[in-house]
Order: sequence, then C-alpha cells, then structure tokens
Amino acid sequence: MTEIKAFFQGLLTAVLKVTLWLIMAVAAVFLLALALVLLLLGVLWALVRGKKPVPPELVGRFHRFTTERVWPGTAARRTTDASADVVDVEVREVNTPRVSTDGRSPKDTD
Repeated sequence: MTEIKAFFQGLLTAVLKVTLWLIMAVAAVFLLALALVLLLLGVLWALVRGKKPVPPELVGRFHRFTTERVWPGTAARRTTDASADVVDVEVREVNTPRVSTDGRSPKDTD
C-alpha cells in the first residue's frame, strides 16, 4: 500500500510542477505582450503629438559609449589606436620628368 501511495504522491507532484511551469510560462508571455502593447501605444502617442519618440537614457548612453569607444573606467587603460598615427599632409604636384628604367628621359625616346 505504501508503494501505491508513494507512486501517486510522485505523480501528483510531477503534475503539479508541470502545471505551475505552464502557468508561469503563460504569465511571462502575457507580461511580454503587455509590455509590447504599452511600448507601441507610447510610440503612437508620441507620433500623434508630433514628437519624436526618445529612447531611454541608458540606450543613448550605451550608443554613445560604443561609437566613441569610451567606456567608463577604461580611461587609465586606454591604448593608442592606429588612427592616432595618421597625419594629414598638404598635397603638392611635383613636375619632374620621369626617368625610364634604362636611364633615359621620356623626351629622348624620339
């Protein structure tokens, strides 16, 4: 009799666990859908008022950090990149005659 009781107790525990997991999954999907609907309503409300929807400050800060490669706390460890070695020079035209490989100038080929 105890074996049958233990079997049904284990079966009931497993069914209860699966049921709770399903309830939690449904609740998570519902909350995600609710967040998406509220986000879309916020964007539509901003567009109706004629204002551009602004991303949260955290998103803007992260975008600035990635484009400028300036992460907080890394200023001391910063190394020089290859772009720091580039120097702009002024272009000028050089009017010297070309010399061919045999040592003659192009005017001597006639």
